[in-house]
Formats: sequence, C-alpha cells, structure tokens
Amino acid sequence: MAEAKPIPNQDIVHGRKPSMKKMRVDTLLAGGIAGAAARTLTAPLDRVKILMQTQRISSAKHSSVVVADKYTSLTQALIKVAKDEGIKGYWRGNLANCIRVVPYSATQFVTFEQLRHIGVVSFLPTIMERLTCGAMAGMAATFVTHPLDVIRLRLAVDPELRGIFDSFRSLWREGQFIALYKGLGPTLASLAPFVAINFATYDTLKSSFLQPDKRPDPVLSLLLGAAAGLIAQSACYPLDTIRRRMQMKGRHYDNTWHAFCTILRQEGIQALYRGIAANTLKVRNIEISTRFKSQSLTGCSEQRDSIYGF
Repeated sequence: MAEAKPIPNQDIVHGRKPSMKKMRVDTLLAGGIAGAAARTLTAPLDRVKILMQTQRISSAKHSSVVVADKYTSLTQALIKVAKDEGIKGYWRGNLANCIRVVPYSATQFVTFEQLRHIGVVSFLPTIMERLTCGAMAGMAATFVTHPLDVIRLRLAVDPELRGIFDSFRSLWREGQFIALYKGLGPTLASLAPFVAINFATYDTLKSSFLQPDKRPDPVLSLLLGAAAGLIAQSACYPLDTIRRRMQMKGRHYDNTWHAFCTILRQEGIQALYRGIAANTLKVRNIEISTRFKSQSLTGCSEQRDSIYGF
C-alpha cells in the first residue's frame, strides 16, 4: 500500500499570504500572554507603587490624626510588604490585572478597526489620525476594563478582601456601577496627553537614533519605545495618583480638579509623585512588551512603528 503523502499548505503553494484576520487574532493572543507575563514579573513594583500612592487615605480611615507614612521608599516598602504579608503579598491583585490585558488589547484593536472602517482613519494613518484614533481606542478600552482596574486596586490595598469576586461584591454593595467606575475621570483625562507625549518623544528619539534609509534595529526600536513610554508615564503620573486615590473606598474628593487641589494644599506637590521610582522600573519592562505587541499588530515595524500611536 502506497504511503500517504502530506498535503501541502495551499497558501504556500499558491503564494498567498496567511489570513490577516488569523494573524491579528494570533497577535492579540500572543500580546495578551506577553502582557500578562510582564505584569506578573513587575507585580511587586506595582503593588508597592499603589500602596505608596494611597497610604494617606488608608491611614485616614483608621485615625483622624495624620500619622507618619507607612511606606517611605521603594526598598523599605518592598521589605515591609514581605515582612507583613510574605512573598505572596507582592502579587496580591495581580490576577485581575492579568485578566484585564486581553480585553483591553482586543477592545483597543476593534475600536481602531471600526474607526478605519467608517473612514476616520486611513490605512496608512497620518500623525494626527494616529494621535486622535489612538486616544479614542485607548478610551474605549479603558471604559470596558475599568471595573477590573478598580477591583485590582481594592485587592492591593485591602487585605480583608479574599479575591476578585469578593472585591466585586464589596464594590457592588458600595455603589453598584458607580463604584465600579470610580476614578474613570482622571484615567480618561490622562490618555490624550499620554498618547501625544509618547508619540512625540518616540518620533524625536527615532529621528535621532535610527537611520530612515535602513531597516530599524528591533532591539533599539524597543528600547526607544520603552524610553518614550517612561517619559509619557512620568509626565502623566500625577493623574495616576489621583486616579488611585479616587478608586479607594468612600468619597474623598468631589472630582479630579478637587483632588488635585486638595492633595497640593494638604500634602504638597511631592505627594502627587509618591511611588514614581517603582513606576519607573515597572514601565521600562511593560512598555517593551507592549510596543512589541503593537509593532507586530501593524504587520510591519516600519509602518510608523505603532498603529495606535502607543
């Protein structure tokens, strides 16, 4: 009996490219896995950052007297978390953060494709189109996944909560959908300047370090992307601090502007930057993973580097 011959891939035989839809789905899945891995790796830094940002509100719940900060530096905070909660305390709330990665990326991608479909952005988008649509896609993704971000914050700061579902129940009892979307204002407010600063910084770095007539070095492109993301994150960091505080249990501020003025008046400008050292180390790793995912999504790293402008 003749041996059966393997059936050749018809796409290869006929010189056809793989399905773009399949490539994008694969990229989203790969990006989700890479993003979750990066967040798991940097979870200790993220937990410490959140604790440093919110400690004044946490201590105020238990005492009407202003007490000394529980977490004073990155090293001290890392040691204290390990001493009080054990090594597993570093990853408290990380599961909710990892779950958030895939729906965030998928919503971002679908939104951008819909904007392209209705003609808001062309196939080869201009700078303004990328800035506008990048911000719009980020806002849509943020709105869809914001409840998971609030759940993750509550788990990070409240040791009495036993998991994601317990945190969700607590939030639902507190204020249902309103509680699940606490801090959405400063989160959305930070997206447009983040996209603009990230894009402008990356374009400036790229023109300085990459030669336009040569194929860009992938490693250098990733490093430049990480540097641009770090600068943008640092510029928008005060809004991140306000977001975290507004996500805490109870009503501490009327709105974003009230929170900004109150923090400045009561604690000084340095309070808006608590935890920025941990954020700097965290962003450097996550931005490399995110930019790799974004470059893969375009199908061509030379096509203005990132389809979303991130």
